[in-house]
Amino acid sequence: MGSSIISQLARKYGAVIFFPTVTVGSIYADWSHTREWKRQQLLAAHSAALKSQS
Repeated sequence: MGSSIISQLARKYGAVIFFPTVTVGSIYADWSHTREWKRQQLLAAHSAALKSQS
């Protein structure tokens, strides 16, 4: 009985849960990747500035 209720709810609300979850996950992955890329760019620019001063 309990599993049929859960399966009914999963079928009824699956898209309501799945698509926002995937969207938020994708946005977070992109944000995290962009943050790391910007950090690497800043370190490269800082390193180049130090090399040019020597």
